[in-house]
Amino acid sequence: MSTARWLSRLATPGARLGALGEGYGVWPKGDRRRRPACRIGADAFARARMDGLIEPDGQDWRISEAGLARLKRERAAAAPDFGAQHREMRSQAVFDQDGRERMLPANIAGSPLTRYARAASSGGAPALDPVHVAAGERLRSDYQRSTLSGPAVSDWTRIPAGRGCRGRGDPDDAPAFRLAAKHQVMNALAVAGPGLDRLLVNICLRELGMERSERALSWPARSGLPVLRMALERLAVHYGMKAPERIADPFRADEQA
Repeated sequence: MSTARWLSRLATPGARLGALGEGYGVWPKGDRRRRPACRIGADAFARARMDGLIEPDGQDWRISEAGLARLKRERAAAAPDFGAQHREMRSQAVFDQDGRERMLPANIAGSPLTRYARAASSGGAPALDPVHVAAGERLRSDYQRSTLSGPAVSDWTRIPAGRGCRGRGDPDDAPAFRLAAKHQVMNALAVAGPGLDRLLVNICLRELGMERSERALSWPARSGLPVLRMALERLAVHYGMKAPERIADPFRADEQA
């Protein structure tokens, strides 16, 4: 029997551990008139005593503070991680200020787009497909490693720039990979088109939320989600994640109204 199991029985109020003909037993509330709730061998008893998990209580034994602490740790180790049920981890490239690439675990379920890719509580289809979320995350990844996002904290090590010269903080002096990422972001927003680009910035980059974005853009309530899907659809095609749809021909009979 595992230590956590019999310690758990011994941790109930009034439970006591006592000797049997062979080994030891745990009695709920110390009532020896009943059968023991569980049994342990002499070796397990000796280890528990040596580890300080139990302490004398008259002729019997009870769980000690160390035993309660051990039980708490073992329960925590055995319990499933609730947060893990809501995480979708993958390795993601992260670039530092010097351009060095590091692979760090990232929770893509934390994307601001994930909530729109879940099925509705009523059983309806999600507003966004996985390819739309992937396109939005690509835009966000490029933004985070570009000169557009800027440093997260102030850099007090920079040398002040004199008149007529550029300091180290000038965006034009940024590493090439950051400048390239900036161009990738701007090209992607240009592909989305006017109006849709502002929605992508608010939702994917600034994470303002749909209702706040609709107000900022002076759009009617609940009008932003279909527009967001259209913008991400264009991004997915731009990134090569999805094949473009056939260009409509207004002179074909099957496409005329």
